[in-house]
Amino acid sequence: MAQVPSVRDEPLTSSYTWHSAVPEACVSECKTGSGRVPCVLGVDEAGRGPVLGPLVYGVAYCPRDSMDVLKSIGFADSKALTAEKRNILLAALIENHAQMGWAVRVMSPQDISAGMLRKRPHNLNAQSSDATVSLIQGVLDAGVDVTEIYVDTVGDPGTYSRLLQSYFPKHGHIKWTVTRKADAIYPIVGAASIAAKVTRDACIEGWKYIEQVDDKLTDEDGELATGSGYPGDPRTVRYLHETLDPVFGWAGIVRFSWATAKSLFEEPAPKNQDARTRFGTQRPSKTLGYSVRWMDEPVTLTSFFKSTAKKGSRQLATLAAPKPTTCESALNKQKGALWRDLNLSSVGDEGLL
Repeated sequence: MAQVPSVRDEPLTSSYTWHSAVPEACVSECKTGSGRVPCVLGVDEAGRGPVLGPLVYGVAYCPRDSMDVLKSIGFADSKALTAEKRNILLAALIENHAQMGWAVRVMSPQDISAGMLRKRPHNLNAQSSDATVSLIQGVLDAGVDVTEIYVDTVGDPGTYSRLLQSYFPKHGHIKWTVTRKADAIYPIVGAASIAAKVTRDACIEGWKYIEQVDDKLTDEDGELATGSGYPGDPRTVRYLHETLDPVFGWAGIVRFSWATAKSLFEEPAPKNQDARTRFGTQRPSKTLGYSVRWMDEPVTLTSFFKSTAKKGSRQLATLAAPKPTTCESALNKQKGALWRDLNLSSVGDEGLL
């Protein structure tokens, strides 16, 4: 695979966004003062289902009168094309930089899992919406006059369309088309699909591990045998089983929040299981991994305040008096004697003496 400009050289440990240069055709009329160039934009994703690797959202955009160029290039649903054809189409997207622009949001497995595993989960649909909105906003902020947006839907098309439009109240002129299989219907969405899919494939194929890798899990080419990354792939399931650490879990390529991964922690341990892992961590006796408790939010104070409500009235809560410590109790007992020694009196009904 040729170098993909949207893929970073360093290990993927956090999400990032990459934008191409804005095409000259999208801004040339702005520079001459003859008005803005109406443009169309498409949105699609790649890697929503796998338990391994990033989820990548892509957008592609071009002047509205350049739509025929997209059809002639042959942009279509990336999943229906071979890897070789997808690479050719990405090269075409890059070569036509004067007419077409594109961008991707690469969502790392760590960030996906961190959101989904909160006490109040930021689920995958919400994260997908965030990625879509940020990419569209990035193109608008670059000065592109987007007048039509085509989106491959997440869930119900009508609901998703209303959600996306709510993020852009100042752009009421934009015509939104949110539908299923948009990448097979609209070439601009097909171009976005190519950008997302090729970026994700390049991330997976060139994955850089920052963790120790077991040589026994590599294939004949020396690559780690992860399989396709889908939960139903036996090679992927084998990879998850054989690389699971009961304390640390997996390498950063794994989405810990997927049911396929979470359930492995609770699977019964084999009788002949080693007491320790290759990292030196202690294994549990009955399961493959230890249960995880997520503490990402502050502890709620439940006993610090008490109510002093009276009959027929509601009063503000008052601060509960803390229980005196042993030292405080001893001081209270000796307080009278201390005051006498210092020639002081307490404040009582008589007032200060």
